[in-house]
Order: sequence, then C-alpha cells, then structure tokens
Amino acid sequence: MLSYNYKIFLYLMIFLFSIKSFAIDEVLDLKLSALSEDDISLIHPILIDSNTQKVVSIIPFNNEVISLHKSELEYDERRVLKNTLKTYIKRTKALLNNIKKKKLFIENIALRNEVKSTLVMNKVFMETAYEDFKYNQINTEVRYYITKYNNNPIVITRSIDTLDTLDIDLVMSNPDNIIDTRLNQTGAIKRASVENVRSIARDIRSNYPSIKHLSAYVKSPILEEWGLRHHYIAIETPNR
Repeated sequence: MLSYNYKIFLYLMIFLFSIKSFAIDEVLDLKLSALSEDDISLIHPILIDSNTQKVVSIIPFNNEVISLHKSELEYDERRVLKNTLKTYIKRTKALLNNIKKKKLFIENIALRNEVKSTLVMNKVFMETAYEDFKYNQINTEVRYYITKYNNNPIVITRSIDTLDTLDIDLVMSNPDNIIDTRLNQTGAIKRASVENVRSIARDIRSNYPSIKHLSAYVKSPILEEWGLRHHYIAIETPNR
C-alpha cells in the first residue's frame, strides 16, 4: 500500500505538469500581527440573484473548525466532514462527466477548459484530504477550517500546525459553487474564500497565540485563486 505522503506526491505530480500556470516554490506569507480586528471580521456573502446581479446576503457565513485529535466514534463532526468530502468528490466526477457529454454545455472553449481544470484539481485536493479520514487516524497537527453558507460547506481548508506557522495545505470548494461562480449563475456564493482565511486568523488569534504566520506554497490555480493569495489581497485591501 502506498503511504499517505507518497499518494499526495503522485496526485500533485500527475496534475502539476498539465497546468501551465503553475507557480513553483512561491511562498505566500501572512503576518498575523499586521491584521486589525476589522481586517478579520466576519463578512457576508455576495450572491448572484435571479437577474444575475450581485447582492449582499443578509445572512453571514458561518464557520467550523474540525481537528483530527479524536476518532469518528468520539467526534461526530469528523464523520460529517468525511462524508462531505466523499459527496463532493462524487459530485465533481458527475459534473466533469456532464461537461464531457455536453449535458452541461459551456460554449466558450477557454472558459470550459478553465472550469474543467479547476474541477479536476479540486477533486485531486479533496481525494488527498480524504486520506486523512480513510483509516480514522489521530493527528494533532492537522485542522480543517470550513466556511459555510446556510450550513452548506462552500470552502474547506486543510491546515498543518508547524511551530509558529500555520501552513495552508489544501484549499477546496463546493463543486457546484465552482460551476455557479465561473458561469455567473443564479445561486453563486462569492467571498467564501475570503471569509475562510479570516476565520482562520480569528481562530489562531483566539486559541493559538504562539502561531504568528499563515503560509502556503502555490501548488495550483485553485490554491492561488481560492487560497492565501486571494485572501492576502482581500485582507490588506478590504474595500477592494
């Protein structure tokens, strides 16, 4: 049986060589002490309404932190997250198949390829994250940060606690929301990635004062768009 780390390596190597925009060894770092309370305050989603207009939701995001310090039997939230990942992986495969069979038709070829690449990489990251749950292993260094809207998970981030730094390891998204946001469809939920990193910063500030930095390596367009770089810009310029 392949080890967990080797499986991650294989997943990444298979897809990184197929993505031209991949940035190598670029470290994204966010110093937590530079952030004010306003910088990390809870924000509301922007939704696409039935007229394809952007509206600010009156309902804010809600967030959840799940660690792997207990087994599924002791910690039901862990089981729920496992099932969410499993469901999202299955849904992503169905969406990719629908695009292939033109049941989900995207006329613009460049946009179609972008959506497919995003879905494929998102699936890879979810499959990688799912390894944490397959054998019910205990890991005190890994935490998952989930940003939800109406209790529906929109962004899921896997992090690793490394001394004074929290490494953003994997950033994943609800596959249906990838479609909705890329195609600007009714029901799209925007700014979940911004709220996700704000929630991480709030949690660290409140519960892990020894952690001074958030960091990530840019592994793919998903991590660059949904991950720390987008959050860094959004936090530094909150009115943008």
